[in-house]
Amino acid sequence: MKFFFHTLLVLLSSLSLCAQEEPVELPTEVSEPPYELGDLVTEQGYYVDRGEEDPRINLRIVDNRLRLYWIDENGLIAEPEAESATVRFTGVVRGRSYHHLKLLLDGFGLGAPGILPPPHLYNVILVLPAVDGEEPVSYSFRYQPSMDTEVDPTTDSDS
Repeated sequence: MKFFFHTLLVLLSSLSLCAQEEPVELPTEVSEPPYELGDLVTEQGYYVDRGEEDPRINLRIVDNRLRLYWIDENGLIAEPEAESATVRFTGVVRGRSYHHLKLLLDGFGLGAPGILPPPHLYNVILVLPAVDGEEPVSYSFRYQPSMDTEVDPTTDSDS
């Protein structure tokens, strides 16, 4: 019986050592576009929170062009969940009201080639295509000029 408890104790302690994960080392410097998987990016644009399990969707305007990224819980670029999307601006719009976003050359986000003249003030409908027989997913929000401002996530915003 003593041997059984000793063996059980050794087995449990070895399992607990195996279960411990290495701490994930997060980047400390903000990356510049074009981004790669795992890059830390500035906080900019509009974020769609989709729950704890799914990465946030980030629509931003960079150099007056639409960019769409998936951002994980650590603020890092995640793998895109779609190869295309559409953005429609409603209301009074200068220029084009419809934009088709396609996978960027780097493969880590979507983009549209059209130029958006400032100020960037839009009522937005973002539509992601249907996946595996499901319905397309759409998000509606207001994009405001203040969202163009880049915020460095590595600095304390209270200072």
